[in-house]
Amino acid sequence: MINLSLLSKCSSLKNKYSLSGSLSFCTDTRKYFHPSVFVAIPGLKTNPLDIIEELLTQGCPVVIYQENDVNQKKVENLKKNFSTTEFIPVTDSVTFLQEVSHFHINEWKEKNSKNIIFAISGSNGKTTHKEMLSFLLNEVLPGKVVSTEKNNNNHLGVPLTLLKVTDETQFVVLELGSNHPGEIKVLCDIAHPNSGLTTNIGATHMEFFGTEQKVFEEEGYLYHAVKEISGDKGLFLINLDDPFLKNLAPTLGSITFGEHHAADAKVIFLENGAEIHFKNQKFVATNPFITGKHNKLNLITCLFIASYFYPFHKDEFTEACKKFRPTKNRSEWIEFDHRQVYLDAYNANPSSMKAALQGFKESILAQGLNIADSCVVLGDMYELGDSTHRYHKEVAQYVKDLGFPNVYFVGHYSADYLDGFPEGKPKRSIEEFKNEYRNECLKKFTIHFIKGSRSLQLESLFDIT
Repeated sequence: MINLSLLSKCSSLKNKYSLSGSLSFCTDTRKYFHPSVFVAIPGLKTNPLDIIEELLTQGCPVVIYQENDVNQKKVENLKKNFSTTEFIPVTDSVTFLQEVSHFHINEWKEKNSKNIIFAISGSNGKTTHKEMLSFLLNEVLPGKVVSTEKNNNNHLGVPLTLLKVTDETQFVVLELGSNHPGEIKVLCDIAHPNSGLTTNIGATHMEFFGTEQKVFEEEGYLYHAVKEISGDKGLFLINLDDPFLKNLAPTLGSITFGEHHAADAKVIFLENGAEIHFKNQKFVATNPFITGKHNKLNLITCLFIASYFYPFHKDEFTEACKKFRPTKNRSEWIEFDHRQVYLDAYNANPSSMKAALQGFKESILAQGLNIADSCVVLGDMYELGDSTHRYHKEVAQYVKDLGFPNVYFVGHYSADYLDGFPEGKPKRSIEEFKNEYRNECLKKFTIHFIKGSRSLQLESLFDIT
């Protein structure tokens, strides 16, 4: 519930209002529940003022709308039939949403200095970290954790997550996404995180950043925000194994981690998980449902974070690690037609491709299977700019070096992959490949790897929706 008096602080309001009480906020007419404030955010094709009569009939008490001549006429007509609803104009609906969420989360932090906003940025693993950390915390603190839903990590998703925070909330797990310079700063200015983690730096959204150094400057901004907001005291984990992040200067609240010999929290990998040695403590995270060194690192890092803030629940968090299941279509093992399939159809970039492929090979060897019985399907990687050809060729060479003999390249950049692995089999689209995959590959090979960018919808190879 949001304190309505906070609205008076928003510079985007066209007029002064003295509202009292508390209400939830909603931006989706399909998910409206009474009573809530409805914020009408213009879409590319739809004006929400054209489709709100049903929620007005339910008795929606307040509608926030973006003022312009067209909207003003729509509101005047709506007022004739819905006189009990307060229609409040703002200069920009998105700005208003960001402002009110900022004031709300600051008020929440001021009520209890122990309340935590833990933000996660980075090139790879943001959503996995968010899912893992949220799972562990919810197992021990049910009803007291709010986290980003799906990957709603942008200028709209972050405010909407913050607006779900209530007086009962103790911990917010916030994913911060960016594909253009300056976006992480905008999100930090809204959320004011007092602790956080930048997972790693890789070749992501290169079309807009150009170099990995620029990616580091963007994703690494979270470190500077936490340092300033927390007065240098907030927990920030620094990955010493990352060639960019290792250069972040220590703060009073920072803890370095990784396999690096100088790490404060030393990571050691196990066959079914990983452990961290920190001071005189040992943290052990094991899980039978995850694959790859990168996911083992994600899980042990989340166990460490949860235990850092709630040390008395360390044993419960450790047990919860064993029960975590990957999100659908993301680093997920499925069984299809009596075959094991590692499916990651959610996203792809050069570093995440390499990490997943290495983890897949480790899994094959751990099971005593023959790599010749495996099938690897690689889809396009997008937003790589002028380096698109180089990165696809590089990943293909990596697949070849790992020793995978049966490799299929799917998508517009299959020819770029072929330059790195001429023995691979190019397919222009899922439609072209689907019958061959279902009728030949699944019958011939016992274990499968499927990964590519989201728009390819590689999961459709299995008719998974």
